[in-house]
Amino acid sequence: MPKISLSGPAELLTIIPFHLGFQPERSVVVVCFHGKRLGLVARLDVVDPTLAAEAVAQTLPTLLQGAPSSVAVVGFEDVPDESLPLLEALAGAVESERVVVRERLVVRGGRWRSVGCDCCPEEGWLLPEQADVPAVASYVALGHAVLPDREELARLVEPLAPSEPRHGLAVAAVEDWQRRYAASGGSVSDRAGRPGRRAARRAPSPGSELGLLDGGDPSARQFLVNDALVAWGGVLRGEVEGYGIEHWLPSLVGPLRDVEFRDALIGWLCPGTVPLDSLPDELVVMLDVLLGPGLRLAPASDGPDRDGGGGSDVAPWSGDDVASRLTESDLEALRALHALLDLGPGGQGEHEVVGELCGPGGSEAHAADGRDHLDDPDDAEQDGSWDDWDEASAPRVVLGRIEQVCRLTPAAHAAPLLSVVGSLAWWCGDGARAGVAVDQALALEPGHRLSRLVRESLDHGIRPSRCA
Repeated sequence: MPKISLSGPAELLTIIPFHLGFQPERSVVVVCFHGKRLGLVARLDVVDPTLAAEAVAQTLPTLLQGAPSSVAVVGFEDVPDESLPLLEALAGAVESERVVVRERLVVRGGRWRSVGCDCCPEEGWLLPEQADVPAVASYVALGHAVLPDREELARLVEPLAPSEPRHGLAVAAVEDWQRRYAASGGSVSDRAGRPGRRAARRAPSPGSELGLLDGGDPSARQFLVNDALVAWGGVLRGEVEGYGIEHWLPSLVGPLRDVEFRDALIGWLCPGTVPLDSLPDELVVMLDVLLGPGLRLAPASDGPDRDGGGGSDVAPWSGDDVASRLTESDLEALRALHALLDLGPGGQGEHEVVGELCGPGGSEAHAADGRDHLDDPDDAEQDGSWDDWDEASAPRVVLGRIEQVCRLTPAAHAAPLLSVVGSLAWWCGDGARAGVAVDQALALEPGHRLSRLVRESLDHGIRPSRCA
């Protein structure tokens, strides 16, 4: 896996905005470390001094869940010393839990200083230029960028405005798709079954075959489901981009009101979140054919010493698992279809998109990608092969492609799509992008259940692997 080296507090301060995805303002950021490895990065708004203790009490359990060995606490200020009450309260609370506070830093006006340090000049030290920090190039290679503020991050998933000329046509097209889907027996109610109960796996009856793999006629509903999976496969692999997405928008957004389809999509992209054996065989097989195992992403992990390193503790859905659900004739048809699509034995082909992000997520918290280390440059390891970097950047690439769809989706149909973005971002450890997506969904539909669950997971620092 790629390895990123940092040298000293100035370089840490330079990469924090890349880690968050935006430039923090009037904020206190807590960076958790596990030895030399970065863990949770949590941001809090600067609060009135009288509210500092309450803010710390709400945040401390999340900070401590990953059992960090040390933390750095950084205040980003506009006015001198405005961050200090919260900064000092956080540092004191962490120290009371026997966690080392390795740095107390303040950033203001392009300069930084260490709180209580006699060696820092009164005006502070100049922050280094980004071009002078080698780690910045590594973050850029991994797909990180710095937006001016959190509002700009939220605009990445802002639905299509009613004032846009194509808004009315988009609404009509999605609703027409949903009418045809409902007429074919599909659900557009956005309601799941009774909580706590899982549907049993729906296997074919003895002697029956799926049929649609070898040229059989699918039902009207299956035809629409396959149409939607073709659209999603094209978008997620980058084959459909920009305004080309408008053509596929009804097929992309229309089925997401069907909880079974939405959960199947999330379950495929985020292994372990949804048990695929609760889904119909034909749906799982077509996910394998039209999306492929290469579009399955690894979750944020619990940290370096809890799960033995990084990655998921849930085995990915393998080709053998799919094969076990098919009759021999259907399996032969599936192999032929894989060959036709140039997917190869593993069903991945040239469109392989995999990744492994490690570290806990949280409310306004951002998990390290498992390759960020504070190492001495002299003993840093090689940064890994090009394949390592491609794999590590994959989750952000996939998220960016779904965010394009969000910006072309009318608000009336955006909440289910935003919940997919939030689920995927949380799964990959990007708390900021998960938060803005589900917050937007809840602003549109306050009762949207999946968005509420993701929001609560972020607020309480619940890690994806704990839910898998």
